[in-house]
Amino acid sequence: MKKRVLAILVMMMTAAVLAACSGEKNNAGDEAPENVTVQDETETPADEEDATSEDQSADAVDGVTILSDVWATYGENEKFYGMGGDANNMVENAPGNFSLEDKEALKATLLVPEDVADMIDEAASLVHGMNLNIFTGAVFRVTDPANVQAFADAMETSILNNQWMCGSPDKYMIYKVNDNYVLMAFGAVDVLPVFKDKFMAIYGEKAEVLKEGNVAQ
Repeated sequence: MKKRVLAILVMMMTAAVLAACSGEKNNAGDEAPENVTVQDETETPADEEDATSEDQSADAVDGVTILSDVWATYGENEKFYGMGGDANNMVENAPGNFSLEDKEALKATLLVPEDVADMIDEAASLVHGMNLNIFTGAVFRVTDPANVQAFADAMETSILNNQWMCGSPDKYMIYKVNDNYVLMAFGAVDVLPVFKDKFMAIYGEKAEVLKEGNVAQ
């Protein structure tokens, strides 16, 4: 019942295109689930084992893993009440997978323009549970790495041209992770920098800034 109520809340917020007005933070939350990596049982020569492990760890990521890794580094006094995933597959206080089937919801919640939605085959999200403008974060897998920059450009245009209600977020960031993952986040001036610092502490060596800046008031 509780999840159903929360799902209705998210749908109401997204229908108003990020129009929720409550900015109160809730520090209670659960730690994000740990990623489980399936190991190859094929024997590997000892002198190649370390290099193979490093290569696998660098590539064995998905959207939920990236967001979960960052969320897990938040202290209890830093966490806000968060929700992950879409309205039909909601996760409380942790990132979750966001369905690509409903392009209208993808646009309303994560600001993905419909004309570039076909460039991605995976999405994950973590948003502030009371006001999406305080924090919205998402990771997308772009099917063709050659389209990463075009997707980032479209996302930036969507953020800057969005018709914000009840105020707007202060800052946004769009980064590439590995070859074909794009992390997008926007939020308040005292929230987004914390997320960025924690993200860079974990993925800085694998990340490349594509777009970032201030959201015009």
